[in-house]
Amino acid sequence: MQKQLVSHFKHKSLLFLAPYLAFFLVLLLIVMALFYQDNNNDCQSTDTTVTVTTNADKEAVAKSLHDNLKKISGVTEAGIAGYLANTQHESGFNSSVIQSNAPYSESQAMNPKVSGYAFGLNQWDNSRRVELINYAKSKNKPWTDASVQFDFALNHDGTNSDLLKQGLKMTNIDDATEFLRASWERGGAGTTATRQSYARSWYAKFSNGSSDTAVDIATIGTETTQNTDNTTNNSNGCATNVAQGMGTSGSPVKEIPSAYKSKIKDTNFTATSSSNTYPFGQCTWYTYNRMQALGTPVENYLGNGADWGKNAKAKGYKTDSQPHVGWAVSFSQGADGADPTYGHVAVVEAISDDKTHFLVSECNVVASGTGTVSFRELTAGQGVIFIQGKQ
Repeated sequence: MQKQLVSHFKHKSLLFLAPYLAFFLVLLLIVMALFYQDNNNDCQSTDTTVTVTTNADKEAVAKSLHDNLKKISGVTEAGIAGYLANTQHESGFNSSVIQSNAPYSESQAMNPKVSGYAFGLNQWDNSRRVELINYAKSKNKPWTDASVQFDFALNHDGTNSDLLKQGLKMTNIDDATEFLRASWERGGAGTTATRQSYARSWYAKFSNGSSDTAVDIATIGTETTQNTDNTTNNSNGCATNVAQGMGTSGSPVKEIPSAYKSKIKDTNFTATSSSNTYPFGQCTWYTYNRMQALGTPVENYLGNGADWGKNAKAKGYKTDSQPHVGWAVSFSQGADGADPTYGHVAVVEAISDDKTHFLVSECNVVASGTGTVSFRELTAGQGVIFIQGKQ
């Protein structure tokens, strides 16, 4: 009798629980199906398990980034070109570069208040730099990993990831490039034309299968970094914030670009003057020395690089908005990568054959504070004043 009661109770219990068990089983199957679909729908998700190549061949890195971005629904060739152009200008496709070639410091890297200490492909700074490092740590990978940086940019950089995706879906090359510079990178004022030129080259390279090299990337990244003057000297200060590499289209190099070599007669860029009172290694210090050597001197106490234009004009110097060989050029804050506080100043060495570009020699751009002279090709734009020295 007892065994019959037990058997009857078990039977009743199973009948009672059966609907609930069936419901939970169906619910589990639905959840599993949704999870599987979400992780296998490349058109809807940009979460990445990508592998971005880390290679000294910068074009190979660009191609890897391009091919991974092409997998994302809605992304256009114009948007990709804009992204590649900004990445080229920021880091030269070097995922391990730190701004100004600075060494890694854990205390600086993890302090969101520290600026001018940008990391990686897209030169993340301040709190975004900290978030990149923390994300890399969560993946048990170094922050220098290009794939980690790519994933972070697309999916884990907060609202910045949304801005990146918005730029990647734009259909106009110039618009996409400028949107990503101004809204996503949020830096590089005065470098729009340079970046757009890079973008058009990358678009031509990847959008139609051309076998022609888009840009001379063999030397991009030989010193890939943004460069800034970290001086706290408020007198006669200057700085720039530009990617190094080719020496053309805004990228500084230590040698005169071949297109300009025959145009420059006086190549003694290390001449100094005993009357120079500007701080050693500053852009102001170099420009004073160079103008003296060219026989068209400027005076001391013209202020910070951004102040030279207005101060020189007030003192009676001839100024212009167009470049002239042998003239100094004053960059306002942010113009052509100049420091947002001190600006920058340089010397016009030559003008291109088509009159659309000019070459400057300058200091405190490469190896800040060491007196190293470098060269950049620029275009005349907003925020620059050209100054004729005394005859």
